[in-house]
Formats: sequence, C-alpha cells, structure tokens
Amino acid sequence: MGQYYVIVNLDKKEYIHPHKFGDGLKLLEFGTSSCGTMTGLTILLADGNGQGGGDLQSDHTIIGSWAGDRIVVSGDYADEGKFTNDPTINLYGFAKEHFEDISEAVITAMRDDEHLKGMIQPQM
Repeated sequence: MGQYYVIVNLDKKEYIHPHKFGDGLKLLEFGTSSCGTMTGLTILLADGNGQGGGDLQSDHTIIGSWAGDRIVVSGDYADEGKFTNDPTINLYGFAKEHFEDISEAVITAMRDDEHLKGMIQPQM
C-alpha cells in the first residue's frame, strides 16, 4: 500500500490523474516517469510554448493554462481541511469530487506532437 496522489490546480478547480498518463499513483511512480504525468504538468505550466525549438508541437489551448496558478501535489493521506475549508475531507478527495479532471485534454495535446505520440503510455 502507500499514499496516492493527484496534481491539483486550486485556482482553476482542475486536476490531473497519474493513472490516465499510464503512471502509478505513488509520488515516485509518477514523479520519475518518462513522457507521463510530469510531462503533462510541464505542458500545463509552460509559458511561451511554440516560440522555440524543442517546444511542444501543438496549438491546444490547454498548453500553459496553469502558468502562474497555485498547484498542489495532493495525497490521499493529506490533512483534512487543508486547502478545502472543510474539516471532513482532504484536497485529494475534494478535488476528485468537485474539480474537473483535465488529464484527457493534456494527453490530446501531447499526442499532437509527433515526437511524443509514440511515447505516451496506454491508460491504466
């Protein structure tokens, strides 16, 4: 067993789910993956994509949409009430109940790029 995580945007009320990227849910399972969750997070946080070599080759509006926002890597054992203002639930549970999972949109943007298309793991 172990602690499972999602990556949450508090400002946009969105999250990404590591399993959707073909990664495990434990911190080091997705934190060290190649072409998975961390690539997706990088795409969301990018400011200025498409202006240089090595950028993601996609014009998807999801790219850079989290730049400047408050982001939390939230575990299912995290403190209840922290970030939620509800003492009965932690952010992991709250986000999964009330926020939008945008993993599919991020994966779509990743698949637009010819270099990434063949590297994306199948979803679990």
